[in-house]
Amino acid sequence: MPHSPADLAAALVTTLAVGILVIRPAAFAYTRPGTEPVPDVTCPTCGARVLGKGAAPGSYRALVLRRRCAVCGSVGPDGTVRRLGPPLLAPEGLAVVGTAAMLAAGSSGVVLAAQLWLVAVGSAMVLTDFAVHRLPDHLTAAAGVGVGVLLTASAFASGRWGPLVLAAVAAFGLGFMYFALALFGQGLGDAKLVPGLAALVTWQYWFGSFYAVFLACVLGIVQWIVMTVAFSATRKTELMLGPALITGFLTVSACLG
Repeated sequence: MPHSPADLAAALVTTLAVGILVIRPAAFAYTRPGTEPVPDVTCPTCGARVLGKGAAPGSYRALVLRRRCAVCGSVGPDGTVRRLGPPLLAPEGLAVVGTAAMLAAGSSGVVLAAQLWLVAVGSAMVLTDFAVHRLPDHLTAAAGVGVGVLLTASAFASGRWGPLVLAAVAAFGLGFMYFALALFGQGLGDAKLVPGLAALVTWQYWFGSFYAVFLACVLGIVQWIVMTVAFSATRKTELMLGPALITGFLTVSACLG
């Protein structure tokens, strides 16, 4: 179902705002050192709190608009400015490109809502996984719970319980499979991420998760080849499979419409 130019413009402007105001600070928070749940986030230059309880006035605004600390301006002892968070336009660009792709696929209703939710949460996860090789529990839980709530609400509204049951079976089945793989060294974060992704594509088509897992594996292999050729990676090099999973499942979801 095609979307009107006004709807497209409104969606992209909203996504840009979400990228600046939500995804950027989330990516910064989860890439700071520390264990989960993330503690009050501090400036790497002066140690002042940037997010969380006790943050200096204007800290959030300085982070999202200037990528600086409100206390020290992110200026080091040598006068060098150390910008906070992901590179300029990285969160916003990921979110806008992902949203544009989902809108171009022509989905609507609950499927589009779930796709856009996964694009927003997934953008923060991709940036975090690339930076620190971690898929935070807060974000994987948000992805799964958001999709689950949307699909369940749709099932209540339409009375179509069959797709919801299949989605739940796929979510638990693939989640268990990736949990088993985590016992052999794959990241446990992947096992927490997969259920939400699997639920969406299975809701769209009962065999959708098979195609999505296959595409994610292909993208993972491509990533390994690129890292081997460009960055001299070895068998001991840790791969970031979160981006491959998110890209693979959302690509299949977009193709299913």
